[in-house]
Amino acid sequence: MKKILSIFTLALVLLSAGKVLGQSPVDIRINEVQRENLTGAVDEHGNRCGWVELFNTAFGMVDVAGFYITDNQANPTKFMIPKGNTATQIPLRKYFVLYADGDLTAGPFHMFSLNGVNSLYLYSTDGKTLLDEINIPNDLPADKSFGRVYDGRGQHEPLNWSKQSYRKNHEDGLIDSKGGFDILSYPTPGQTNTTEAVETKSEKMAKQDRYGGILALIAMSVVFLCLIILYLCFRTIGKRSMRKAEEEKKAKAAPAMSAAPPAKASGTGSSEINEEIIAAIAIACHLYQNGVDNTVHDVESNVITFNKDLLRNSPWGARSLTLKQDPR
Repeated sequence: MKKILSIFTLALVLLSAGKVLGQSPVDIRINEVQRENLTGAVDEHGNRCGWVELFNTAFGMVDVAGFYITDNQANPTKFMIPKGNTATQIPLRKYFVLYADGDLTAGPFHMFSLNGVNSLYLYSTDGKTLLDEINIPNDLPADKSFGRVYDGRGQHEPLNWSKQSYRKNHEDGLIDSKGGFDILSYPTPGQTNTTEAVETKSEKMAKQDRYGGILALIAMSVVFLCLIILYLCFRTIGKRSMRKAEEEKKAKAAPAMSAAPPAKASGTGSSEINEEIIAAIAIACHLYQNGVDNTVHDVESNVITFNKDLLRNSPWGARSLTLKQDPR
């Protein structure tokens, strides 16, 4: 029972930890920004305007409701992403777009305009913790966007990011001299910023292992390793079960042995000596030791001989004590 409770408690802790990791706000990035949109994407009303794209770098859902976006660090709570809308729940490695048309009445996800804005800052729900920032070039052309060349990767992250986040992005060390940001080939709101061909893992494996030998070796190693582990597990379980069965068998047999009656003394023959024979032997020994009126005498060593004639009138010869029937 204690083992079951321990496993259940551990599962709850792991689930809670997974939820905390998935809900980490520091995993959200300002991924792409378009200041002036003349021919690109439209909002839900069919109008074109600037926009801001957020990206969830975590491998779990993060809800950005209550986060703040501002162009002035002196006013970190300039625009709050509205709460109470499931659209703010960004799935793992997905995107969330805010329309920067300056009309806050156009919809819940319409924020202030980006005209003349050179920097954007993303704050957590407390309005104090800086999560990310992006510096927009002054000469950004119309219909062009500026953002991270690779989704979520870049240097413009707060210094305390690595301390607050439970998931460190090791790819940040691979960014170029521009800090991982650049003017993109074309805007990609709600989509990946990477426009170059991406080589899949299967394609990489096909180049490294042309004939499949490495893959086959790995697969067979995994299979045999699993079989060895199963053999050891079943062997251990079997030994423990047999040991437990033997202990239970001994425990059941012990009371039965202690309760058994003591065995009767046996003579030289196979037949048991009853109580009458034992009493006769005791009286004979007594007479032999005390020597009553020469009724007994030692004829041979270790042999007790009774004189029949002298014993006829002795207590041994009383009719009440003699056998009623000659056993011979």
